[in-house]
Amino acid sequence: MKKRDKIIIALSSITVIIFCTICFFIIPNMERNQAIYNSKQQDALTHDITAIEAYKTPYLGNAANVSGLFDHLPLSNVKRKYQIDSEKCALTIVYLDTVWNIGEQKVYQDLLYNTIAAMASIDNLSMVTYEFPEYNCSFTRAEMEKIFGNNLSSLLNEKVWKEKVHDRIANEDFWEQFYE
Repeated sequence: MKKRDKIIIALSSITVIIFCTICFFIIPNMERNQAIYNSKQQDALTHDITAIEAYKTPYLGNAANVSGLFDHLPLSNVKRKYQIDSEKCALTIVYLDTVWNIGEQKVYQDLLYNTIAAMASIDNLSMVTYEFPEYNCSFTRAEMEKIFGNNLSSLLNEKVWKEKVHDRIANEDFWEQFYE
């Protein structure tokens, strides 16, 4: 065997090893990590708030922006419709599934979380109403500012968000006060 043939065989072997490593180890590991991340994004207690940075805006009027924002928040896997009232700076989200099917505690935590995230991301959003077939609730900016401070957009810092939002929403006594 010539030296050139040995080099071709060695390079081919290396190429096959690299290809197999990528196809059978690296790509499946990346897909598994993405699935874990996506799963964590569906829970207010594990959601990564940095996922919504691109949707920060001073005004409510952009339907695509609102849809994109809520596509990156908990309950994004539940079918929903949006109603934007630009005059009142209010948003209504109509969910097509029931609270009972999703889970009452999950819904309550996620709605509060989504409200804070939406009001921190959309500066002029004054009210969010959530409608389910058997349940409705509304949150106002004044309510959120009373508890979280007047500058809700300052909450979007990852460290501040964990301290002032995540940690508080984990406490059942905290989030239950909004549903009494």
